[in-house]
Amino acid sequence: MHKKRGTDAAIKIDILPKFNGTAMHDHWKTYYTFEGCAHAECNAHNLRYLKDIYENFNHEWAKTMAGLLIELKDQVEAMKAAGMTGMDATQTEGWLTGFHSVIKEGIKEDDEKSPKLFSKKTGKPLRSKALNLLLKMQKYDIETLAFMYNFEVPFDNNLAERDLRMQKLRQKISGCFRGDDGANVFCRIRSYISTARKNGQRVMESLVNALNGTPFMPEI
Repeated sequence: MHKKRGTDAAIKIDILPKFNGTAMHDHWKTYYTFEGCAHAECNAHNLRYLKDIYENFNHEWAKTMAGLLIELKDQVEAMKAAGMTGMDATQTEGWLTGFHSVIKEGIKEDDEKSPKLFSKKTGKPLRSKALNLLLKMQKYDIETLAFMYNFEVPFDNNLAERDLRMQKLRQKISGCFRGDDGANVFCRIRSYISTARKNGQRVMESLVNALNGTPFMPEI
């Protein structure tokens, strides 16, 4: 628990400064300030954005891109189920080329369909929501397709989202905490339960052991 939610908090919590694996996230710029690890973009978020662009702005490229990502996910899952641990360079290059082809068509479609808006302050052209998404995916192509390049990287960060769900549920039902102590205790308990589950431990047994002074400690 931290009173801030940006880089200061992440540094204080002291996980990301020491992390050297692959951090999968929702493109929050704070995460990209940590350069000791690789990064991957969550495609559950991307699919949500693509659905919005297709349904609300009628951009066909968004539907095509969503289909490409889902098709690629299915292929990776099938290869993993068959015992394969990676995709060869010819295949990855083909998918990457297709990915950028959709982006190229999307930029063209956006230019044709999106209204030309200008900043009232500077007079400069404003990017549409669709173009912002296109340029993000273009720049962060390797991060978006990280699950293709490394089969140990998941398609999305839903596991992390599920870990936060109970915190948000409690906030909606009970409101905010009245002090730091209760918030810290709540976060510690939820973190312990989540860690136990991820390591195949029985939650109630782990809680009893913790209260008895022998908490479950995962291997590092």
